[in-house]
Amino acid sequence: MTGIHQCVGRYASEPLIIKNTYIRVWCLEELCYYICENADLLDDSFESNELIDWVGDECGLKDLASRLRIVRRQSVKMESFVAEILNAADYVDEEELKRIGRVIRANRSMPETGRLMVLADYFLRGGNFVPALKTYERLLLMEQDGPDTHQLSRIYINLGVVYAKLFCYEEAADFYMRSYETENSEEAMFGHLAAKRMQLTDGEYLEYLSSLKMDTSVSAKVEDALQQAKNDYKGSQRGGIADSLRKLRMGSDRSEYLRDATSFLQYEKDRYRKYMSE
Repeated sequence: MTGIHQCVGRYASEPLIIKNTYIRVWCLEELCYYICENADLLDDSFESNELIDWVGDECGLKDLASRLRIVRRQSVKMESFVAEILNAADYVDEEELKRIGRVIRANRSMPETGRLMVLADYFLRGGNFVPALKTYERLLLMEQDGPDTHQLSRIYINLGVVYAKLFCYEEAADFYMRSYETENSEEAMFGHLAAKRMQLTDGEYLEYLSSLKMDTSVSAKVEDALQQAKNDYKGSQRGGIADSLRKLRMGSDRSEYLRDATSFLQYEKDRYRKYMSE
């Protein structure tokens, strides 16, 4: 996509919410951008009455909405529906349109579990941890008795990642261990020990290490990673704020400390609530 593009239609007063990813778009160009960036996430729910009505009513593109209804009625190919939207905005060239079509066809040929894995990974990369958790749990129900042990191991590991991101280290450690028991990977053992390191006190962690009847040589890598994380945090903006708060706490002006600490804690609470939101 190159050059300058003239906007088509109007900016909506209410957004369109893409059903499977919960992304909000406010105009036809944003919808086109979503399609181009997330063609591998498009499923049957994308060709919805809500989308067509939104294009006609909110964007003021009645003719496009009519064409979309005709295309959906006449064609079983989602790429035709998508092409109608992209062409209406003159958003992509022919080569990009072909690429998007190939991605859509490849996605539709995948089994449902493969499409769900792509969707769950998308949520995880974007920091949308609750939708990621629900999607991985749905996958787990479908895969736990299946023959693909590698896929099952990946689901367990990613569930461990989600729970760790939510500071639920006991649950994270459990899922990492399930992955290790499924495939014996170093990645899974690293995740398990890292979660345990965060969950337990120093003494409890050392006692736990000594109780394991398996190779725990990866524990040295966990310690290195933990130290690196501490160093990174100290050098980060949030680490700088925390250091300033520690210095204020040691000073004589408690009112300034309480004001800044309250503000920082509220920011962290809001950030966590965002992680926990749908």
